[in-house]
Amino acid sequence: MNSRALCLLLAALPMVAVGPAVAQTATPRATPPRAVVPQSATPQSATAQTAKTPAAKSPAAKSPTAKLQTTTLHLTMPVSATNPIGENILAFGREVEKQTGGAVRIEIHEKAELYEDHEVVSAVSSGGVEMGATPLNQFAYDVPVAGVFLQPFMFNFNALVRAAAKPDSEIRKMIDDEILYWTNARVLWWQPHGSTVIFSRKVPDADRAAIVDRHVGAPDESTKDLAKACGGTPHLVPAADLYSALEKDSVQMTMTDIFGVMDRELWRVTDTIVNTRHAPSLFLVVINDKAWEKLSEKHQHILSEAAAAAQERMWEHFTQSEAEAYAFAAKKGIKVREPSAKEVVAWRECSSPLLESYMDRIGELGPKLFAAYGKLRTDPCCNAAAPGQSQFDLR
Repeated sequence: MNSRALCLLLAALPMVAVGPAVAQTATPRATPPRAVVPQSATPQSATAQTAKTPAAKSPAAKSPTAKLQTTTLHLTMPVSATNPIGENILAFGREVEKQTGGAVRIEIHEKAELYEDHEVVSAVSSGGVEMGATPLNQFAYDVPVAGVFLQPFMFNFNALVRAAAKPDSEIRKMIDDEILYWTNARVLWWQPHGSTVIFSRKVPDADRAAIVDRHVGAPDESTKDLAKACGGTPHLVPAADLYSALEKDSVQMTMTDIFGVMDRELWRVTDTIVNTRHAPSLFLVVINDKAWEKLSEKHQHILSEAAAAAQERMWEHFTQSEAEAYAFAAKKGIKVREPSAKEVVAWRECSSPLLESYMDRIGELGPKLFAAYGKLRTDPCCNAAAPGQSQFDLR
């Protein structure tokens, strides 16, 4: 690891070794919308406001048969409704509709019916859709500070990720503020979606050297940079196309979250998982800021409360969901290989230039960000290995 990167991490915590561009506006697909959340009221326009009828209005306005005016917020997500993330978003939608008495309704478009994951940020930013769920890595281009979670081996165990993602976390507040400023998207909640691992196909070795001169499918720029820094030949491949690329042998490896084994059916086209867990996979659920401001203060509060509950609910069940993904992989004959401490050191060494490059991109926010990171690593929540997780500081 070069001296500059090492010094900054040591300054944050001695024990740890470790202008934004304007997003292009995405064009929605022609697929008709499908409401996944059960409909309890007749929807009007996507931007209609909740009716506020004074008591002095005509008797017709007081009638129990008066038609309820509904605000419909369309939410696009790249995963299916049966995915843990999809199920959690569905529960959020039901809760919002219940608490608002049907005045606010979330209409969910699953499996990229409207937008692919790499299109969600620009779609929500431009108002093409009111809400979206997409991986955190999709914000890293417009909001460089969000890329801290993508730095290899910095957030490599769940307790640390969960603490950093809490609404009152310094790191979370910093990233949420930057996302709102640069993309016009207000973050409602963060939720985990497994750790990033390496899927490979017909690669005899599974250590760090195995990536050298191999064609690697990279679903985002950060993964592309990591693959290149460690000797691979990266190819930008959207997550939805990883299956096809592996099947055609245009790539032999890819780095994506563990749930890809089920969500993308990668078990059919890979035979090995190297469990590097080098970065967390996090999904953010966001709402266009103008759509948010059109909601009443009461309804904003209801959405915020439902979002906080959704985040905690996901974390409460996350360990089990992640274990099920690994069990599914094993059942399908996928070999899950744990890298040794020596191999992890090799990965850290080849990827260390990425940290210095990242520091340059975030500029004056760097010292504040790494100071907050250092505090977390000395907090009781995050300075000891979790049960069953040995040598976490070397991973």
